[in-house]
Amino acid sequence: MKPTTLPLICGITLVAISTAGFSHWWSIKTFVAAINSGLPIFPSAIKPAVKPADLPALPLQTLVAKTLPSPPPAPTIDPSQQKFYETLITKMENLQNQNRDLLDQMAETNRDVMKLEFRVDTHSESFRPMPVSEEQPKMSVDNGSGVLPPRAVPVFSPSGE
Repeated sequence: MKPTTLPLICGITLVAISTAGFSHWWSIKTFVAAINSGLPIFPSAIKPAVKPADLPALPLQTLVAKTLPSPPPAPTIDPSQQKFYETLITKMENLQNQNRDLLDQMAETNRDVMKLEFRVDTHSESFRPMPVSEEQPKMSVDNGSGVLPPRAVPVFSPSGE
């Protein structure tokens, strides 16, 4: 690495950070100037206020109906979309059943691993017992809950899915 590389990288980084800071400062300055001058900032969001003197003498329901926008029309359901969503729901139900089956298989595997025992041929020439001091607590599978947690009780949703 050349000795000029690090100062060059630092200089480019400093210029980029300074440019970003100046751009932010300039946008805030123009925003504050627009607010102080009284110009509308978001012209599409501002609607002219209706003065009570301009309103004709109509019943209240007519006024409310004229001032409120009409509700959007109900979306039409395309048969191909409906079939797509029904297929999607079916696939999701199949995945849920597969997930439940896999959880059951994993629980059975956990039980099998907890029952697993190792036997050592003590008469073999390669057998050498490990050095054990009497200070260490006796370790056995019987006094603990095992390596894996016990099998979970399956929980089914009340809707019967």
